[in-house]
Amino acid sequence: MLVSKYRLHDITNRIDRDKSTIIRWEQEGLIPKARRDSRGWRYYTAEEAKKIISLVKETNYFQQSRAAKVDVTGQSLGKISYSLVFAGAIFIIYSLFSLGLGNGGKVLAFTNQTSTMYTTVSAGILDIVESSSSNSFSGVTVLFTAQTSTASDMGAFRVSDARGSGAGWVVNLAGNDWKADTVNVELDYDSTGSDANGGKYFGKMCLIADNGTIASIAGQDTTSVTKGATDCFSASVTQIDIYTAASSFGKGDYWITDFSLGQFIPPNPTAQVYTTTIVLTIS
Repeated sequence: MLVSKYRLHDITNRIDRDKSTIIRWEQEGLIPKARRDSRGWRYYTAEEAKKIISLVKETNYFQQSRAAKVDVTGQSLGKISYSLVFAGAIFIIYSLFSLGLGNGGKVLAFTNQTSTMYTTVSAGILDIVESSSSNSFSGVTVLFTAQTSTASDMGAFRVSDARGSGAGWVVNLAGNDWKADTVNVELDYDSTGSDANGGKYFGKMCLIADNGTIASIAGQDTTSVTKGATDCFSASVTQIDIYTAASSFGKGDYWITDFSLGQFIPPNPTAQVYTTTIVLTIS
């Protein structure tokens, strides 16, 4: 299963607020609490990020309650204000009509007037828009010697840089241990591929980048969007870069395809189905 993460700066870019404001809203219980990854960094799932952004905008940054506090006195003042505006409009029309009659039927107009107009282009977010939800390795049978299993591909996934800044980005891959259920770890995805040690088996998973490709949906140049090399997870390698867009490049939407994974299977594993979660992050 492929999971995308949203960092604090992804939320701030969408709502034009700083990180401390989002953290304060979280502490006040106005928005859901952020999750934490293995490094302790805050993040939200795509669904949580969309809910937060929608909630903030629908409540006008949590200011609706203030707008609702209009008492009877305020309503009365509003009616008086409308009456004054109406009377003022009648007076202006009368004045213009009078000016016209006093100047041979010509209405006097002000000169040298300017009007300033502006438009706003709001920044989007950096996101893994969509990806395959699951995939399987080629099946193996129990052997008393080490063997390997490969996944034909990870499935295509789409990345989008709509921030408008051209700051560049990196897409990387992480994962977790292979489990036969939700509790028991049977194979390590980030070990050395060694034999049994104290009754526990080890494995090793590698990203195979040879056939990996990237294509721009809108036809942008991908010359400065470089592919990472084939690499394996280990105690010192917790994430592997898939593609890196240099500064001023990587704007727009891209499809990344044809990366595969290889899994080392140690001797004599328990015969059952093992599951792992692959995490794609763009930052």
